[in-house]
Amino acid sequence: MRLAELKDTMLIPDREVVLNRLIQLNGTDVLLLSITSQDKIHRLWTLRSLPESYYEESSVDPSEDAHSIRNRKRAPDLFSEQEDHVSKMLIQNQIMTFRGMQGFFCTEQDHETYMYLQYFIEKGMDLAHFADVELNRLALYSYEQDSSEPFPDLDLERELDMVFTFNSQMCSMPIHTEPILLEFGDVPQENRYSFYDSFHQKNRSFYINRLRRYDIWAEVQKHVEQPIPPQIDPAEWLKFRDQYMENIQHVCPQGQELAVLEYEAEDNIQLHFYSKDDLDSEPRPFEGSLRMGISVGPEHPFGVHGLRLRACTLGAVSRTFAGSLVVELWSHYVELPEKTLKV
Repeated sequence: MRLAELKDTMLIPDREVVLNRLIQLNGTDVLLLSITSQDKIHRLWTLRSLPESYYEESSVDPSEDAHSIRNRKRAPDLFSEQEDHVSKMLIQNQIMTFRGMQGFFCTEQDHETYMYLQYFIEKGMDLAHFADVELNRLALYSYEQDSSEPFPDLDLERELDMVFTFNSQMCSMPIHTEPILLEFGDVPQENRYSFYDSFHQKNRSFYINRLRRYDIWAEVQKHVEQPIPPQIDPAEWLKFRDQYMENIQHVCPQGQELAVLEYEAEDNIQLHFYSKDDLDSEPRPFEGSLRMGISVGPEHPFGVHGLRLRACTLGAVSRTFAGSLVVELWSHYVELPEKTLKV
């Protein structure tokens, strides 16, 4: 990276309104840092800590009860309550409409976030509430204001009453069903399963079409063999590649394949399955940063029942594994409506 490029990533506002106020949004402590204007782009900046469920356990304390660290004890969703998208903020009767959100996380590869945090520390932000939080568990967010709106003209001598509007969002809801025994290959079409949707208070049905394998390492090999993009520094590219392969290794150890379940669900709802072995196993030690998920799409758009076909990865299996898998329906996704919150 050249010096000019580094300068372009720095936070050097032309105008700024310091908020420096700790509030609660949907049960989460959020520090409103400031509203900045830089290169004619206006942004609201916030800081919060990530939930424990967003991370793998990096080590196991042998003094702990083994059952307390099982995968089954994790929250069903990684980031559902934290990922509220603020679409508007009304402050002193002035509206800020946000057209985009960007999250920044403290990782070894992302020096930009450290620079932003340093800027807010030097500005005298009250970070005491997050003083004991590990850096890699902090999330810094910027919300970009619609370019057609002016930078807010606020009277800092008056109370900064605020009303936030949140976009509708998808949220994971837990499900309790009986385990399902599956063999690799097609599943009989007449097998119909159901569960109770506690959010909508109704029974829902779904069909499992088949259980297949996905050779993710064949795809990884294709990516790493591609030429280094000319605009990227070779050393940076190699560092990214090594981190990428380390994360894949955690999801699916080399020499194994991913088990993929294809299903159809009434009302086109999205379901999340796990293998029982994965739920009951202890998390593998992981010294990396954030957890990495793998998304594998279905091979056809619609299933045998005429409904949208979806795919869900269940975990890694040996290439020579020829047995059956016990599968559990773990959660389903619902859309939460738009809402407002006064603080």
